[in-house]
Amino acid sequence: MATRLGVTLLLLAILNACATPRAVRLDTGQGAPLEYRPSFSTKSVKVDAAAFEEALAQMVLEVPLTLRVPPQGWLVRASHSGKAVDTRWHRLMRKSFGGLCGPGQRRDHCISLLDDGMGLGEWDKLGVALGLSLEPLKENITQAVEKTLAPQLFYTVIATGLITWAVLAANPEPVFTKAAAIVSAVLLIYLGVETFLEVVDASQELKVATDRATTWVELERAGHRFANRVGPEVARVFVLATTVVVSHGMAGGAAWLASRLSMLPSFTEVAAEGALRIGLHLANVGQVSAVAVEGSTVVVSLPATAVAMTARGSRGAAAGVNPAGFRSWGSFSGLKSALGSAGPGKQWHHIVEQTPGNVERFGAHALHNTENVLSLEPTLHTRLSALYSSIRWNITGSRSLTVRQWLSTQPYEAQRKFGVLAIENVTKGFW
Repeated sequence: MATRLGVTLLLLAILNACATPRAVRLDTGQGAPLEYRPSFSTKSVKVDAAAFEEALAQMVLEVPLTLRVPPQGWLVRASHSGKAVDTRWHRLMRKSFGGLCGPGQRRDHCISLLDDGMGLGEWDKLGVALGLSLEPLKENITQAVEKTLAPQLFYTVIATGLITWAVLAANPEPVFTKAAAIVSAVLLIYLGVETFLEVVDASQELKVATDRATTWVELERAGHRFANRVGPEVARVFVLATTVVVSHGMAGGAAWLASRLSMLPSFTEVAAEGALRIGLHLANVGQVSAVAVEGSTVVVSLPATAVAMTARGSRGAAAGVNPAGFRSWGSFSGLKSALGSAGPGKQWHHIVEQTPGNVERFGAHALHNTENVLSLEPTLHTRLSALYSSIRWNITGSRSLTVRQWLSTQPYEAQRKFGVLAIENVTKGFW
């Protein structure tokens, strides 16, 4: 028995050692892809119910889902023949948000056990189950969209967007393109690669369960299992990301989409997290052309200009990542002696500044290392220094403290997030 247990433990150890770690690979089509295996921040950014309702209401009321007049010369399809199944599917999608009707009830807002579901195909059943899975968020969504003219239309549009994504996710090693790729990029930045892959796996499990379902009760149970596995905080991000994409965001191009993304909860925090976690700034997700899942690796296809500045750190090492050969030094001179020049015409920059206070609080090795120091163009470096020395009420909320003085009171992680965001915003001319 002891021998068997020892062999079992040894096998488990070997399997764990050989397991492929989860990672994000940024493929710009120029040279070798940048691969991220985050060790710095692995937790999802939390979106509570209040923040969800506020953001969703702002998006729906300020960026309504409307029909836009097309340019001259475009053909407009005003109607289509359609199949009876299509009409029934849309009706059931609207009803599915109300769940199954109670005994003796048959109403427009819930699915009755007497409803005919025999005409639904496998993807239709997936859609109804996914609609039922949103029931825990129904109250939050209702409160957020109650002032709109057609809440039920909103439900159907958003559910259709969610289903489109889930249909792709349900395939083995799925590939997301166009709108679905942007939703995936937002999910990656908010949730991290671990949770993102869990959502993909949950979608595949939901597809298997709905394929087997033969009754409305079985569809409802499949939807509830999906909801329990994903959790309300992930579902909120899912709904918000889909809302951004199916609103005017896609019609206005990347710049317009970036302005819609700024309405998302904790935008500043998430923007910094995305740059650190996967090398992609939240404002740049509109430039993502595809997201693919290859085993335990998520491959993001995007132009080089969309890669976060921190991904182009010293000697090709991506900031926020724990690359092989990570090194730290007890002084800045030691770092420069070991790494040499920052590059032709470039200067070394500390993401978390090397102020005396930071050295005392965090230690020299936390500042002078290959994760915290990267090379920048001198002009950008000078503008960053000017930002830190200035008084910016819109950033700090103080009319007397400089950005550097205000930042000096923050913990290491907060300073690092701000440092990453400062690089991005100064580069883009926002600050």
